[in-house]
Amino acid sequence: MSGLLVAVVCALSLLAGAWAVAIVARDRRVGRPMLVGLGVVELAVLALVADGVAALAGGTRPVETATAIAYLVVAPFILPAGAFWALADRSRPSTLVIVVACFAVVVIAYRAFLLFAVTR
Repeated sequence: MSGLLVAVVCALSLLAGAWAVAIVARDRRVGRPMLVGLGVVELAVLALVADGVAALAGGTRPVETATAIAYLVVAPFILPAGAFWALADRSRPSTLVIVVACFAVVVIAYRAFLLFAVTR
């Protein structure tokens, strides 16, 4: 798994999370620009998942293979679930769900990278 790709995913996700905090601070709701930004982060997450699947297919075996596979399966669903929640609720605190989702993507990407860095 590429460290550069993990860094890009983490940076984009932190940027989107900071943007969501700014939206909450300005007492706004999630709009189309925020959703487009989350879409860009989601594309990066999908590239990371593809990289992880390619590493597994290429013979890389993390020490905790089941956990690594679980991270790869769950990662693409975090941001869409957060965006769906924020759009369905439309209250000010629901925008904070996007902040939590963005932070969760950072944690998942970094943990997956650590699992793939230690192989058998």
